[in-house]
Amino acid sequence: MNCDVLVVGASPSGIAAATSAAKSGAEVILLDKDMGGSFDHPANTFFDGMFSRAGLAVEREYVLHDLEGMRIISPAGHAVEIPAPGSFIDRSRFDALYLERAERAGARLLRGEARSAPPAGTGRRVETDAGEIGARVVIDASGVDGLIARREGLSPLQHPEDVAWAAEAVVELAGLGEERRFEYFVGSISPGWKATFSPGGGDLATLGVFVRGRGRDVRPFLDRFVELFKHRNSAKYDVREMKVVSINRGGDAIAALPGEIVADSLMATGAAAGMSGIAYAIRAGTIAGDVAARAVASGDVSGRGLSPYVRLWRREFGLEYRMGRASLLTLGGMDDEDIDRLAAGLAEGDLDLSGSLFRKGLSSGVALARSRPRMIPALVWSLLQG
Repeated sequence: MNCDVLVVGASPSGIAAATSAAKSGAEVILLDKDMGGSFDHPANTFFDGMFSRAGLAVEREYVLHDLEGMRIISPAGHAVEIPAPGSFIDRSRFDALYLERAERAGARLLRGEARSAPPAGTGRRVETDAGEIGARVVIDASGVDGLIARREGLSPLQHPEDVAWAAEAVVELAGLGEERRFEYFVGSISPGWKATFSPGGGDLATLGVFVRGRGRDVRPFLDRFVELFKHRNSAKYDVREMKVVSINRGGDAIAALPGEIVADSLMATGAAAGMSGIAYAIRAGTIAGDVAARAVASGDVSGRGLSPYVRLWRREFGLEYRMGRASLLTLGGMDDEDIDRLAAGLAEGDLDLSGSLFRKGLSSGVALARSRPRMIPALVWSLLQG
């Protein structure tokens, strides 16, 4: 098999890269070991502002529940309300819809797992369990492990130590899913680093933990958070009736930042390139696919020929990702008392102008977002990153 562009991984960024490259005239294969089956893509909550910032629109056909905004909760229970509309989505339908569009654009969907992608002439020969594939450009969109990019000598994440390993429980409890705000817990109330509650409509919701620096097995952190969540909500719900339907696991490249993401005939995008956030990863994949197709058409698939991808991505998103990194480091250095003090002031509408420049900016930013809603997408992004 031969193609112009081979995309490894049907992640949101991978599907977007395949669609974009095909629309730009390239012969495209999208390869995934689970193609035709069920993908393990746990993320299920989108914020409208982040989608519009990435030039996308949330579509009603995969929305299960509308959210009015988010609530950031400190260890002492202080809640900062952020009016950021969002959606809880049917992730299977979302993936299927975008795969259909990739196929309609001309991408060939193939089930298989890539093992290596060594250079061969002016392209690469990719060894897969579906056979050998010759490609002028390979785009690694296989998730935070980024196995192809790493095996071929790239260091696609600047800070791989900051990858967060996540576990998410899909739970059922009468009425729990009818809540209208996503909740984001920071400090000791979120075992491991941060924890989330996302209502999905009806009786459905998800509880998740994101843990850094403790390895991949984070189920104990999830179990502890579920108990904390039950205790916090015991006066409102009969939490004894809560049922865990399933557990999803994955990695989040949150604030790991892109490192080396381009080499001769090789690119990395999405989580494989340290680009977290589904909407932003889709946009990154779109840029990567278009640049790859143009490079093939020009006959220059060298690192230099593919470098516009790096430049275009940095121009659109570089500053926001650096803000996210600063947020992560700042929150990581704050104890519960600091977080409570900051959250209490913000919840009351006051500004905490003590401490680091970033904390001053975060405090001022919340107040600014309240008075100028157009600022909300950027603020929410920095908070979600941290």
